[in-house]
Amino acid sequence: MLREGHRDARDAAERTARQSYGKLVAFLAHRLRDVAAAANASASASSAAIADWPRNGVPDRPEAWLLTVARRKAVDSDRRRRHREEATSDLQLLTEELADSANPNEAVIPDHRLALIFACAHPAIDERIRAPVMLQAVLGFDAATIASAFLVAPAAMAQRLVRAKAKIREAGIPFRVP
Repeated sequence: MLREGHRDARDAAERTARQSYGKLVAFLAHRLRDVAAAANASASASSAAIADWPRNGVPDRPEAWLLTVARRKAVDSDRRRRHREEATSDLQLLTEELADSANPNEAVIPDHRLALIFACAHPAIDERIRAPVMLQAVLGFDAATIASAFLVAPAAMAQRLVRAKAKIREAGIPFRVP
């Protein structure tokens, strides 16, 4: 049975959550560019208020409290999602490695160099860096060697190569032969 003070705090949490829900979701969705994540963070913040406020009292600025908790919940959720995605790719690599090591006599590295070349030549990659990134990724030349061939400072070439590889990753450029 809830004591009267606890019941009042719980009622205040429910009322504030109900009244602020749309504003919180809209604000977070604008920031996160993800309506579902914003709604989940708002709902989690509301649940946290219902659990916390009866124990610790209603904060001076209840709506601000909800917003702060919702932001933190969204950040935590994003971190968990990214961690899951990274773990999934790691597990996939481990699975492939285990399958290959089951019969080492038959382990052959498939040749995907042509797909790599097409990824490096993708239109999303700046045309001036396509050839250098191919030279590094496919042939293994270092940035200094590539820089001397293109008459560019080694540090500048290294930075361009790093940006090009990041672009491939971030843009999700497929490794396939068209």
